Amino acid sequence: MPLPAPSSASPENEPGYLLSFALIGVLATLLYAAERAGIEPGPVKAGRGTVLLGLYIMAWGCVFLASYFFGHKSFFLRALVWVCEHASYPRTRKMAFFYFLLAFGLGFMALLAGLGLT
Repeated sequence: MPLPAPSSASPENEPGYLLSFALIGVLATLLYAAERAGIEPGPVKAGRGTVLLGLYIMAWGCVFLASYFFGHKSFFLRALVWVCEHASYPRTRKMAFFYFLLAFGLGFMALLAGLGLT
């Protein structure tokens, strides 16, 4: 009895409209909330706006991390993988880890500043 042909290593792409619009909605809501809470240009100041801005930046980092593992699940995550593979140097999918660490670190620092802990 012959063995079945091995499946391709990469999973099949899914449209993932609901997931994409949910992620975009979360990011847009956090940005809108930060704007409404009052963020100002210049040095970060303690306050609700800075806390929300930190959460917004951290959310971008988490979405980039999710794009590395689940890029096949939605068009939005595939677009972020495309940014990593075509608009970054080095041009590799692993740049998602760099963007995650960068955004999460900067967002965490903004969050601490917004809470008045720095």
